[in-house]
Amino acid sequence: MTAVQADLYGLVDRGRLVEGAHADVVLIDEATVESDPVSMRPDLPGGAARLYAGATGVDDVLVGGVPVVASGAFTDHRPGRVLRSGTDSL
Repeated sequence: MTAVQADLYGLVDRGRLVEGAHADVVLIDEATVESDPVSMRPDLPGGAARLYAGATGVDDVLVGGVPVVASGAFTDHRPGRVLRSGTDSL
């Protein structure tokens, strides 16, 4: 499902669950997954706002194989980094 998008953006070692690739995985509950209402959050530098929508039914999220959401709740782990064009892409 994500390999096409990773290839489209030229992301290296992403979008597939294979040995040696980044283990970024989202586990959802198909019966309950949905978006929460959209709201504005003024938490950007200079007090700028951004659109925000939470989600329900997102049970677990792994970034680099490390759980950042477990049983629907955020953990204290913050692995990963911002992807940079030319560094993380072809």
